[in-house]
Amino acid sequence: MDFLYDLCGKPFGWIMRLIYMLVDNYALAILLFTIITKLILFPISYKQQLNSARMQRINPKLEKLRKKYKDDPKKMQEEQMKLYQEENFNPGASCLPMFLQFFILFGILDVVYKPLSYILRVGNDVITAAFSVVEKINPQLAQQGTSLRKELTILNAHHNDPSAFTEALGSGLSERMADFYDKFSLFGINLGQIPQWNPDVWNATAIGLFMIPFLSGIIQLVLTVYMQVMQKKRNPAMKNMGCMNVMLYVMPIFSVWFAFQVPAGVGFYWVCSSFFSLVQSVGLNLYFTPERTERICKKQEEKLAKKYNGGKKKPLMQRLMDQQGELTQAQQQRQRYAEETEGMSRTELNKYNQQVIKDARRRMAEKYGDTYEGDDTSEKS
Repeated sequence: MDFLYDLCGKPFGWIMRLIYMLVDNYALAILLFTIITKLILFPISYKQQLNSARMQRINPKLEKLRKKYKDDPKKMQEEQMKLYQEENFNPGASCLPMFLQFFILFGILDVVYKPLSYILRVGNDVITAAFSVVEKINPQLAQQGTSLRKELTILNAHHNDPSAFTEALGSGLSERMADFYDKFSLFGINLGQIPQWNPDVWNATAIGLFMIPFLSGIIQLVLTVYMQVMQKKRNPAMKNMGCMNVMLYVMPIFSVWFAFQVPAGVGFYWVCSSFFSLVQSVGLNLYFTPERTERICKKQEEKLAKKYNGGKKKPLMQRLMDQQGELTQAQQQRQRYAEETEGMSRTELNKYNQQVIKDARRRMAEKYGDTYEGDDTSEKS
């Protein structure tokens, strides 16, 4: 898992470092970083939303098929495939964008969790040595420092007792870390601190830290509710969503709880990410009106008609239909073979197999315009 985080995080690490060098404030860098990554992911989100709008367009036809063939699942599946082919719609088209988005999110989280590696360019050996110091001076804090949260834990411990890290880091790096921690702030709230349920003093900083996890959970809840409402609007058949309703409330609550376990910088990123995701979802839903979706679909159909006009290359759904047809035909042939050869002697089975081969050769010859002459040699029993 750490390898996956590192692999995905390095490209985004360069972006984060460049932003930080321009603005010289980590909180502002997280905000700009979130906007940039959302722009990078926007084409994926656009395709997902378009696919969803197209699904809404063919849902009435799918519903008719479900009612018509409710007692014949196999026939219903065949008719659905035909409908997808006619509409040139790939029901699995959203899987790859979702996978890519999930893959990229690993990198984004890796960057947010590891400011020492990506911003200050601190090596792994030095980070390991610094974390050993944390384990000695504050074992309770060190328990929070999993492989992903190790660097934020070091920053927090270094701020509380910088002298303990002089030997492990050297005076130069220790000063850079102290300077970086001072710029790890938003409206005077240091995002390197961990929010507390019951702080010693309820000052402006404590209240600001306390609010970050709740903002993260509230915005995530609004986003989830909004997306669920839109899904039901597009697909009225989605009535029973017991598991989804549970997740609807559990995930935001978990988000709030978890944000109290990590430095506020992580929670602040979640706030920014959820907020921009909400803005993007609302914007795309307003953009993809039924009329605009219809125009986009027609343009795509015209484009595909030109592309596949020669017939040399078939659309994806046509290829899937052909493959399904070949599999069905092969299954039927195997079933017919088993029925026709049942009870045959060995001699009869040999003759039958040779006749099957001759018939197959004849069909291939006819298909390609060749002349086929059957082998009249008598078969040995």
